[in-house]
Amino acid sequence: MAVLPDVDEHTRKLVELGSFLGTPPPSSAPDSDDGLAAMTSDLAARSGLSVRRNETGGIDVVHDVDPEARRRRLWGDYWLEFSIPALPAPGELDALLVNASSESASRLLTASRAVVSAAMAKLRLSELEDTEAAWTPTEVDEYDQLAARHDGLTRLLADYAQAITGILPEIRAASSDQSGSGGVH
Repeated sequence: MAVLPDVDEHTRKLVELGSFLGTPPPSSAPDSDDGLAAMTSDLAARSGLSVRRNETGGIDVVHDVDPEARRRRLWGDYWLEFSIPALPAPGELDALLVNASSESASRLLTASRAVVSAAMAKLRLSELEDTEAAWTPTEVDEYDQLAARHDGLTRLLADYAQAITGILPEIRAASSDQSGSGGVH
């Protein structure tokens, strides 16, 4: 729990404010039609927070300890939208791979692109499922291909994890070489 990122203070304050304005804690009003209650409950849940009443009747906004809430705090929108861990941004990945061999960097980039492609397939699948008109044969084929790609996501995540594990010693060695020489080569 100690290594999980803290929820930013702005989000915490918004949940507190929504709760203070009369919104019951999310756990006590799951079917509430109140717009403010729904927005506060959603923000709390998306952020991995829980709203509780303390002994004096005051509102406490605390980190939810449920495993799902921990995943939301750790991986944010990646987890919420795709049910995958957060991936490094392209710039972050480039910075990590600057001293890696081209073979290792290529393997990791290929694995990363495959995961992103499979995750994006889920978005397009949702778009197709939301279409109310009858599907064309092309859309049926596209759906089948996207579903197959998305079904392979777990295997692709494992490949990505193996690529990271394989390149870590190389990145660490390059990092320690730089710090040992003052960062100058």
